[in-house]
Amino acid sequence: MTSSMAPNSYNSYDIAIIGSGPAGMSAAIRASDAGASVIVLDEKPRSGGQIYRNVDASPLAQPEILGTDYLKGREITHAFHQCHAEHISAANVWHVGDSGELLFSLAGETHRITARQIIVATGAMERPFPIPGWHLPGVMSAGSAQVMLKSDGLVYEGAVFAGTGPLLYLIVAQYLRLGVKVKALVDTTTKQNYVSSLANITGALSAPSMLVKGLSLMNEIRKAGVKVYRFAEGLSVQGADQCQGLSFTQAGRQHHIDTDHLFLHQGVIPNLNMTQALGLKHQWSEQQLCWKPQLDKWSTSSKDLIAVAGDSSGIVGADSSAAMGRICALGQLLKMGLINEEQAEQEAASDFHFMAKQQVFRRFIDRLYRPADAHRKPSADNTVVCRCEERTVKDLKQGFALGGQEPNQLKSITRCGMGPCQGRMCGHTVSELLSEWRSQSVADVGYYRLRSPMRLISLQELSGMNDQTPAEVESSKGVSDQKQGEAQ
Repeated sequence: MTSSMAPNSYNSYDIAIIGSGPAGMSAAIRASDAGASVIVLDEKPRSGGQIYRNVDASPLAQPEILGTDYLKGREITHAFHQCHAEHISAANVWHVGDSGELLFSLAGETHRITARQIIVATGAMERPFPIPGWHLPGVMSAGSAQVMLKSDGLVYEGAVFAGTGPLLYLIVAQYLRLGVKVKALVDTTTKQNYVSSLANITGALSAPSMLVKGLSLMNEIRKAGVKVYRFAEGLSVQGADQCQGLSFTQAGRQHHIDTDHLFLHQGVIPNLNMTQALGLKHQWSEQQLCWKPQLDKWSTSSKDLIAVAGDSSGIVGADSSAAMGRICALGQLLKMGLINEEQAEQEAASDFHFMAKQQVFRRFIDRLYRPADAHRKPSADNTVVCRCEERTVKDLKQGFALGGQEPNQLKSITRCGMGPCQGRMCGHTVSELLSEWRSQSVADVGYYRLRSPMRLISLQELSGMNDQTPAEVESSKGVSDQKQGEAQ
């Protein structure tokens, strides 16, 4: 979108931060402590992001059952609420201009602010799991199960959890601690992954507490008597109009589990839509099998006024996200002259060291829980790839044959990626499928070309534009908070 506002006509804030997870909150705390004027815009009703969702207002009588890592979020959210940064919740940012202009939706109206520097901290999303039937009602991501649990205390009795990764085991354990029965856990981690991850065993041993934590979760599930199927392959959801069960093979034997509720998970990837729509340079990570923005040591992107922190930069985890948020803030304070280079380097040294150590363990985790090719690149013609437009592998193959050799061409021919999610759920799958069909690297294939608006908005909302100074935003914040309080 072309801005009608002259560049640098006024600057409402020194720093605007998009997202209030561990990275966004940490950046806001450090930057505001240095005297910078900071605003944090977050689409969620409360700060904390996914990992610390509702940590300061849990619907559970005993939130400690969610684990110590979850409760750790109370400290950072408390510090965030006490800092001088302005926080606007339920604010959907849908445009960021090259001059530092931000447009966002709040209470059905569009608001406009500007900032000298911008930090994108929009976090991660779950990796697509395109198996036959994954689009059916009753099938959701395991992360959705955790969102319902943390937000409203909602659970499903007798559900099946399937996939790979630490989060899958954590959510099953959280269900069991609540006394909720889990019908089965179907683990798709391959035998080859266990063998190949031994090359990074020093990474596992570098963080023994995290290794013990993972083994404890597995033991907790085993003691609860949950049926665990390891090395599962060939997953498919059964049912015509509703999930009725999960079929898979294990050690050459066919299995079927009846269930109305299936939760799938095979890791997380950066939430790319904003960084892609901003036109930032990205690179393909073979380690994490995802696209991520190119950043310098201070997390500055290919556009000097925009930095990216936390899991939106590449999957780093909650603790490293917090460290990265502080580093990111120091880099922007340095550019604005609010601190000097020596101060920035000295203060960031411990966070740089911590992140480097965490990355050693991350390489082990990424290798161990690397999703199987068959579960990332579907081959069955009837498998849905684009859930919004209901486009199947067969549809994409036909589009490829008609000249859809790269993601945007394929989108134009098939409408795959044109739905409400704007390609979030099919983008990586399309890149990897085209890579396979073209016999080229994913890096050569590329990703969808995205533009503003980054979120769905109405024409009525677009027509009512409000320029806001910090004082006016503070007033809007009060109205927003009041409405949220009445709704609660």
